[in-house]
Amino acid sequence: MEIRDIASITLGVIMVAAMTWDLVRRRIPNALVIAGLLLGAAIRFAVSEASLVQGLTGAGLALALTFPLFALRAMGGGDVKLFTVVGMFLGPMGFFLALLVSAVAGGAIGLLAALRSGVILPVLLRAKDLGVNALTLGRKGERMTLESPAALTVPYGAAIAIGSLAVWFIYSPGGPW
Repeated sequence: MEIRDIASITLGVIMVAAMTWDLVRRRIPNALVIAGLLLGAAIRFAVSEASLVQGLTGAGLALALTFPLFALRAMGGGDVKLFTVVGMFLGPMGFFLALLVSAVAGGAIGLLAALRSGVILPVLLRAKDLGVNALTLGRKGERMTLESPAALTVPYGAAIAIGSLAVWFIYSPGGPW
């Protein structure tokens, strides 16, 4: 078995476990995140020191780009930590692509949740307000957070898993491995 296969299986197991936990319990366990970071670092180190640096750079970029969303209460802490695992495995460019694909997957999941809950029209009408809120960092109008009574939250770990695995298997078939 090649190192790429080991990395693929490891990332797949971590993402499926995170998605399952998030769907069932609406949280992503710290132990899973820590295991993912350590295994990702160990696999990358087995490849080369340069690969490990790429992984650490990806994890750092993930933290730098997603932590502000947590600070604004627009993303959960488990999602931020799971994205750091994604950065470790995919590196900086792969992480950035996974972030974009995860956003699209999260939007689709959110629309499905709104349809299922029968609140699609209010959600669409609030889209403008949320856009203004995001662009002004909450300084104009009502500040929406995950704790807001009108907020429709989705298990974003599922979107992260979908986006990350899509990028891993489609974008980077050769990858750094």
